[in-house]
Amino acid sequence: MQTEREVKSTSEWRWMKPIAIIGLIGVFVWSLFFVIGEKTFFYDVWIQGIVSIIATEGVRGFFELFTILGDKQGVIPILIISLLLIWWKKKDYLGMAVLTVGVIVVNELNKFIKDTTGRERPMTGPGAESLSFPSGHAMVGLFFYGLLTYLIVQYTKGKISSSVIVTIGALFIFLLGFSRLILNYHYPSDVIAGYAAGTLCLLAATTIYHSLQVKFTKRK
Repeated sequence: MQTEREVKSTSEWRWMKPIAIIGLIGVFVWSLFFVIGEKTFFYDVWIQGIVSIIATEGVRGFFELFTILGDKQGVIPILIISLLLIWWKKKDYLGMAVLTVGVIVVNELNKFIKDTTGRERPMTGPGAESLSFPSGHAMVGLFFYGLLTYLIVQYTKGKISSSVIVTIGALFIFLLGFSRLILNYHYPSDVIAGYAAGTLCLLAATTIYHSLQVKFTKRK
């Protein structure tokens, strides 16, 4: 039975969720129209100036690791390992399906938006030939690692352990997006829009997972 505090927390989340969704849609749509209109974001130059000061050779080397973990050569092996562990330890076939299909769909959605906006990257050289808005590392990375964090929390007992897992997951996702600024692969607006779109996709995936889980449980 739920305690009074848990009931209150659930009730508050029901109100907060639609507000968060509206806010995220607003951020993404506003960013999208700015990019399509080829307008300059007021914060891009300011943030890039700060990042350029701290982006020393050593710092750049550190963040190269996070960029790799957000790219195909990082996401695919971690996805495969995660699926094997989920199958071995939990037999959560629904979670495996949502994770796999979700990554594929979100990645294709990111490509579609990039092709639609056609924004070029701020850097030159290798990698500059691909498009910039929104950041795939921010959008797909937040979705994948966010959903992975969500599933691990579902499998974890204890609020303290869950809080630690969420904190580590959130910090990792932040550093993943920040690495794209440090390495000058993206404008800050690319990363922010990527986070907004990735969060919306994550909310959709967790809602689908929870709804189907409840439905299958009732059938049993």
